[in-house]
Amino acid sequence: MSQTITINLSDTLYEQLKRAAELSRQPTETIVIQSLTHTLPSLLEEIPAQYQPDVYPLLQMGDAELQREAKSTFPPKRWAEYEALLEEKKARPLTPGEKTRLDALRREADVLMFRRGYAAVLLKRRGYRLPTLREIEANIAAQGAPFAYRG
Repeated sequence: MSQTITINLSDTLYEQLKRAAELSRQPTETIVIQSLTHTLPSLLEEIPAQYQPDVYPLLQMGDAELQREAKSTFPPKRWAEYEALLEEKKARPLTPGEKTRLDALRREADVLMFRRGYAAVLLKRRGYRLPTLREIEANIAAQGAPFAYRG
C-alpha cells in the first residue's frame, strides 16, 4: 500500500531534486523516496519496548546534546560493581538484594548503549562523521573502561 502526499518546495530545492533525478536517470518520485528513506530516523520500534521511553527523548535533542550522549560513559565505579556481581554469580547464587542490584546495573548499561547507539544514528543522519571501530577500540584501550569514547 502507498500513500500520496502533496508538499510545497522552494524553487531551489525543486531544481536540486529535478537535477538529481536527471543525473541519476530516475523519476523524481524515486529520488524523493530514496532521500526520505536515508534521512528519516530509525523507528523506535526497532528498539526493545522496555527501552523506547529511555531513547525517545533523543529525537528532540540538538546536535551538541546528541554528541554528548554518543560519548557518554558508564561510571567506572558502577562498572566495577557490575563485574564483581557477575563474578559472584559464577561462584555462588546471588542474594535477592544482589540480584536486584545486578539487574539494575544491567538495565543501566543497556539504556546507556541504546541511547549511545541511537544518538550515533541520529548524528550520522545529520551528516556527522562517526568514529571508526579502530578509533573506538583505541579510546577504550586508552581509558581502560568500557563504554568510553572521547572524540
